[in-house]
Amino acid sequence: MKKLTQLHDKFLKRSLKEKKIALDFLKAHLPSDVYRRIDKASLVLTDKSYVTPQLKEIHSDIVYHCRMMDDCEAYLYFLIEHESGIKEKQMPFRKLQYTVSLMDDHLKQGHEKLPLIISICIYHGKQKPYPYSTDIYDYFEQPELARAYAFKPFILVDLTVIPDEVIQQHGFAALMELLFKHAWQRDMLQVAKKLKELHLIQSVEKQLGQSYQEAVIKYIIYNQQNRDAGMIDQFIQELIEILPEEREVIMTVGEALEQRGLERGLERGLKCGKREKALEIAQKMLVSGMDHANVRRFTDLSDEVLADLID
Repeated sequence: MKKLTQLHDKFLKRSLKEKKIALDFLKAHLPSDVYRRIDKASLVLTDKSYVTPQLKEIHSDIVYHCRMMDDCEAYLYFLIEHESGIKEKQMPFRKLQYTVSLMDDHLKQGHEKLPLIISICIYHGKQKPYPYSTDIYDYFEQPELARAYAFKPFILVDLTVIPDEVIQQHGFAALMELLFKHAWQRDMLQVAKKLKELHLIQSVEKQLGQSYQEAVIKYIIYNQQNRDAGMIDQFIQELIEILPEEREVIMTVGEALEQRGLERGLERGLKCGKREKALEIAQKMLVSGMDHANVRRFTDLSDEVLADLID
């Protein structure tokens, strides 16, 4: 069966690689308005496959790149189904995967817009006619629900245009949304004051537990640190004045931040010390007459650095 599959595969591919055959095949099977829009002179066979390795024995593909008369780029994607048992029932889903891969490859080539993909599946199995739906929605548990919501424009929650007064009505999500909305505000203290006035921070521990309360405080402090690391100690003290009831949590986060800073400083110091030791060893090697190649291999120092040591 595998040899027979390869025979079918090779012949179909060999045939469709002939541009004249591909064009006549498209003329015979595409809707006439679609076929007329293809710029036949621009049709070029690509050398890439978008079928995953584990499915190559079930499917193979041929891809042509072209332009449409509407002045847009397009790909004609022939997917060949030559498994007589039709083990791969969810063809529409596989086609979607291959289509997305082809689009992604197109963007990686430097294009800014997505191309039009026209997919044609050629089936020649023993069972006839092709017994499965070609509509991807039929493969959802609730097809009608999927038709209403799947593959539609995504739901956008643009916090930047939602008034704070509206966000305040969003229950447990309000605190997170307000923090995100005002995340780019220069002074996070003003954000903290507002959250206190709305009694959002105070209700966090009571409603969601201390762990989430700590996450909120950590987010506020770290966000400010990314803007003004030099004033972080002062910021923590001012934050405690605004939220005295959260003093313990704020101090815990501040101490963790300070500890992280010390660890990073120690790490940088160790790296610096290692470099100084390497320079010292390299200089002794060079003085002893060892050649540059071996000194570079033992110390990982560049030729430029070694040249400076000699000078």
